[in-house]
Amino acid sequence: MNCVLLGYGTVGKEIERLCQSLDDLNIQHVFVRPSKVNLPYFTDQGKTIVSAKQTDIVFECLNGLEPANTLIQIALRHGKHVISSNKAVISKYLNTYLELTKNYGGSIQIEATVGGGIPIIDAILKLGLAEPLTQVEGILNGTSNYILTSMEQNGVSFANALSNAQSLGFAEADPTNDIEGIDVYYKSLILASLLTHASITDLPKPFGISNIDKIDIELAKSANRTIRHVATLKNVNGKHSALIAPIFLSNDSFFASVQQNYNAQLVYGPSFEKLGYYGQGAGGSATAQALVANALDVVQGRIRKIELNRHSDFDASLICKDWIVRTTNDIDLRQFKHLEKATHLFPDPELNQALANLDTEIRKMYWFIPNKSQEEISVINEQDKKAMIGVYQAK
Repeated sequence: MNCVLLGYGTVGKEIERLCQSLDDLNIQHVFVRPSKVNLPYFTDQGKTIVSAKQTDIVFECLNGLEPANTLIQIALRHGKHVISSNKAVISKYLNTYLELTKNYGGSIQIEATVGGGIPIIDAILKLGLAEPLTQVEGILNGTSNYILTSMEQNGVSFANALSNAQSLGFAEADPTNDIEGIDVYYKSLILASLLTHASITDLPKPFGISNIDKIDIELAKSANRTIRHVATLKNVNGKHSALIAPIFLSNDSFFASVQQNYNAQLVYGPSFEKLGYYGQGAGGSATAQALVANALDVVQGRIRKIELNRHSDFDASLICKDWIVRTTNDIDLRQFKHLEKATHLFPDPELNQALANLDTEIRKMYWFIPNKSQEEISVINEQDKKAMIGVYQAK
């Protein structure tokens, strides 16, 4: 099949490399910025190449909403098979694209938007055919996981771990999307839609990792715990909920073992309880492999159908957790009516002992808050924007 490639960064170049070894996929044109044009292979005429009669497959690996959205819609209106790794545009317009495929043929394939080389989307689509899936949890961002494991293993500050991640190419010059959970938020919107078979375009604002300090990492280690940034999505009887936050995990938990820039996910269903997935969640090679695998599905007539034909209501009460909070000022969390049970005493003896070894003033900054939703906890950041907020998971 004849293909065009939108974007020629790390992922685009790897798609090109993989396609060169495959007889079934022939890249005819690559869409790039005007300054990079070298006709006829490289072109800035995106609208022309995605609508051309001879084009069968459009690989879309651009960043952001535009020109990606415009080019995807043009391609779909011409019956093309669009294969995307762009989580920002897919999380916003997936339902629009699916409607276009119904009207004009073609397809939208999105495996590479979540999990890089991990086939988590294919798993959800396949497993969800037999019965409703109830939950998905995951470490979905390699940059944040690299930073947390670097702090944990090397004893460095958040700033130093971030700087090292940038020097290695794991983090962008502007790391906001990664460290504040925005990248995970986009991916969670996609997973929530697939989990519920409904168009989910809004979820609670994520808690990122930028407020985690060296002292939090050391406290967790002293109590035989590990901090990981995890997204949790639930689907129960036509209602859904989501939570994106750091979690203080037991060292023997599944996610605690995920190191460096790797990703992992757990999928829950009534018949199999849970299934685990682990692997490279980012990077040019892994992401390109997922894109090309989707293209080969098209070639071989094995397209996994996506349907968002149901309705789901958001219910914050579906995910209520125990929380660990470190404030950065003298705020007394018990002043908030719904946080009156906040205490400096934790149910974990190891954590209490680790806290007892800290300076009194520091110890007073740590709070345990039982059984609250993210909505109830978010009020803390309104009073203390630098507060470290994480989920406390019982051992």
